[in-house]
Amino acid sequence: MSIKLRTSLWFTLMVLLLSVMILVFVLVINGASITGDPTERLVKVVTGNVDDVEFDNGKFDWDDLDLYKNGVSCIIYNQSGQFLKGAKLAGIDLSPFPLSDGLVRRTVFHGHNYLMYDVYVDMDISGIWIRGLVKETWDSGLMDTIIILTCILLPCILVLAFGGGWLISWGAFRPMNKILAAADSISGGGDLSQRINLKRGPKEMRRLGRSFDAMFARLEKSFEAERQFTSDASHELRTPVTVILAQCDRAIRKDKTPEDFINSINIIQEQARGISELVQSLLGITRLQHGTDRYELKKGNLSQFCLVCAAEFMPENRRGIELKYDIEDNLETNFNPALMQRLIINLLQNGYKYGKEGGYIILSLKKEGRKLRLSVKDNGIGIAPENMDKIWQRFWQADPARNESGSSGLGLSMVKEIVEFHGGTIEVESEPDKGSEFIIRL
Repeated sequence: MSIKLRTSLWFTLMVLLLSVMILVFVLVINGASITGDPTERLVKVVTGNVDDVEFDNGKFDWDDLDLYKNGVSCIIYNQSGQFLKGAKLAGIDLSPFPLSDGLVRRTVFHGHNYLMYDVYVDMDISGIWIRGLVKETWDSGLMDTIIILTCILLPCILVLAFGGGWLISWGAFRPMNKILAAADSISGGGDLSQRINLKRGPKEMRRLGRSFDAMFARLEKSFEAERQFTSDASHELRTPVTVILAQCDRAIRKDKTPEDFINSINIIQEQARGISELVQSLLGITRLQHGTDRYELKKGNLSQFCLVCAAEFMPENRRGIELKYDIEDNLETNFNPALMQRLIINLLQNGYKYGKEGGYIILSLKKEGRKLRLSVKDNGIGIAPENMDKIWQRFWQADPARNESGSSGLGLSMVKEIVEFHGGTIEVESEPDKGSEFIIRL
């Protein structure tokens, strides 16, 4: 059975059980009150009227008297036995029965046994007789009425309970159909960009929808990273692999002397080293994006760390470019040393690569409000306005002719990923032929 059906049946069963319990309770209580000893009921009702009768200013007050109660009919007579007031007794004549104080008598009317009880009430100035009459096998019909009403109302209540339970379950699980449809669509079509976007429904279902959307987002990010890595690797490895294979073929066919073989091996080694660096860079970016590697953040002195990284950096060709510092002392923040070192080195490499001969690079670290402002500024070739958004793309290079060092074009992509991993932001200010400044805020 579906959850909706099980929930609805459970509601209905509980209502049925509760109704039966109430019915049994009512029948027991009413049965005890209306099916007790008729003589006791007769005396109790008549005695109650005796206590309630009042005589004021020459008149009797009948307002508090019960002329009919629990099957007992009461008739009021004066001292002479004349009828004053009483319950209606269809086809029953009590005149042949003389009034007798305190005596319970049995008589028969229309084939039914009755009990009769008379009490005289002395009011000093005057007096009255109160006669009570009750059927020995009296049945008020209340039990029958309760059972009839139960038989009529209980099915309606059960239908209402089942329908209400079904509607509540249907409303609660209705969003589940949307979640299942989205999951099936994504599974069948492979479109991980789809989202459930559940706006209405029970709170639990909205939370489930958000969890599914977050899961789909992570899956999309994972598959996109895998696709990007595969595409980038296959594209960038094609050239060095071709060079290696060509050099091996040449060495086999043409190399004769040890010097020729050494030269071929050097070329193969250079290409293999480039492949290794490329794969490491691609893996580093992919792992940062996907979060597969755990990089611990620790609080440290970023000022001193920047100076150490800059001192250890040795570009292959300085071209007369001077490295300057503008670093405030003892600025601390949470960072990962390995990733931060790579960030600083990549930005410095970029500055040397695209800097002008005899120019400068300024490594700066300052406090800016509650943030730290880390920047690398150069006076190199700059970036054209139309290329400002392209610099973060993988393998894009502003001037490929300057790629004498075998750079893969992944440096700025890695820098952006590292900054975002640290919860920071990065931007660039640049003018062609005037230089660029990469600004990071942590």
